[in-house]
Amino acid sequence: MLKGYDNNYRYKQKSTEAITVKSNYHTHNYLCGHAGGTVSDYAQEAINHGMTELGISDHCIPPVASYEPYVSLSTIDEKYLPQFDAARKKYSDKLKIYSGVEIEYFEGHDDYYKALLKKLDYLVLGQHEYMRGRVRCNTFFDGVDDENILAYFDNVKLGLKSGFFALLAHPDLIFYNHPKITNRVVDGLESVVIAAKEGDVPLELNANGIRNHRFRYPTDILIELCKKHDAPVVISADAHTPVDLCDHFDKELYAYAIDNRLNIVYEGIAKRR
Repeated sequence: MLKGYDNNYRYKQKSTEAITVKSNYHTHNYLCGHAGGTVSDYAQEAINHGMTELGISDHCIPPVASYEPYVSLSTIDEKYLPQFDAARKKYSDKLKIYSGVEIEYFEGHDDYYKALLKKLDYLVLGQHEYMRGRVRCNTFFDGVDDENILAYFDNVKLGLKSGFFALLAHPDLIFYNHPKITNRVVDGLESVVIAAKEGDVPLELNANGIRNHRFRYPTDILIELCKKHDAPVVISADAHTPVDLCDHFDKELYAYAIDNRLNIVYEGIAKRR
């Protein structure tokens, strides 16, 4: 058990001179309604920066909710996948381009995720909503007492153990509203880190947590637990516009992870599932 941690973000800027970003797999698309750029737009930006692999993973409607205008199983063929065909036709000699979505996991709907994987290269586990008993909760708007946080961690672990996901996005997102960090909460996050390592699913260090939010993540708790367990981590831009792909926030987070001697996975994420 780790004691004495709060949900501070102790990141300090590092020199990015020696940093080359090779890949990004958490990348959004104009279809979600709060991002911009097509697959081809991102591909061109990736090539401009010398990247070798690019995964686009826009938000997808999960099986127990109805978000609009997110990608869905019924719209993916018409609006999403043709963008990949166009980008690969133009850029395949310079860049490997993978199709994915970011989506929550809800137990009992495995056929839905299997159907997505028949169409896509990979899935990103981005648990913005979760079940507390029979109640669907939201990480941003619902309670942040111990029971909510532990329910969130339990849902994340179910997703990790499902075998459907290539990476776990922002594992500490539940700390967004600055809850009190108790030993139970730290132990809960540690169980997520252990489950991710056992399932060989990299935990994401998310540059968008530096770039845009009033609360910064990754938190020091996540960093320390990943160090403790030598868990695989992946650095993601969580790009919502092409210029986010290799910006200084992304590079500084790489430098920070290297300085902390984390077990960074640089490429091949989309091939893990």
